[in-house]
Amino acid sequence: MTARAIVLAVVGVLAALALQTTLFGRVTIAGVAPDAVLIAVLLFAVRSRSEPAIIFAFVAGLVFDALSVTALGLRAGVYATVAFLGIRTIDRMDSNPFSVAAWVGLMTLVGVLLYLVVGTIFGQVNMDAGEAMRRIILVPIYNLALAVVLAPLSARLLAPSRRGFI
Repeated sequence: MTARAIVLAVVGVLAALALQTTLFGRVTIAGVAPDAVLIAVLLFAVRSRSEPAIIFAFVAGLVFDALSVTALGLRAGVYATVAFLGIRTIDRMDSNPFSVAAWVGLMTLVGVLLYLVVGTIFGQVNMDAGEAMRRIILVPIYNLALAVVLAPLSARLLAPSRRGFI
C-alpha cells in the first residue's frame, strides 16, 4: 500500500466515524443503522489484502469504542476478526463492485453475529430477540447497499497513484 492509500483510508475511517456517531446515531430505519466504520474497514481490506488491514481495523474499532458506550475493545476485537476473515476470503470472489458489496454484506453479517455473541457473553449487549434479529438482518443489508455505492469510489481512491505524488 502506498502512503497515499493509507492516508485516504484513515480519512475514510474518520469520516465513517463521524457519520456513525452523528447521523447514524440519530437517524435509523426500523431502529437499526448501517455500520459505516465496518464498511470503511472492509473496503480498505479489499484494497490492501494484507495484515496491516487487521491492525487498521483494530485501531478503528478501538476509536469507535472510545466514542461509544460499549466496553473498550469489543468492536476493536470484532473488526479485527472480520478484517482477518475478509483478507482470507477476498481472493475467492470477483473484484466487480457488486461482488465486493455482497462480500461486505456477508462480512457484516459475521461481524454483527460476533458482536452480539461476544457482547452478550461479557454483558455489554442487552436486547430482546426481535431487536437482535433486526440487527442481524438489516445491518448487513444496509452495508451491502452502501458498499454498492462506495466500492467503486474506494477502488478508484485507493488504487496506486500513477501521477507520482504521495
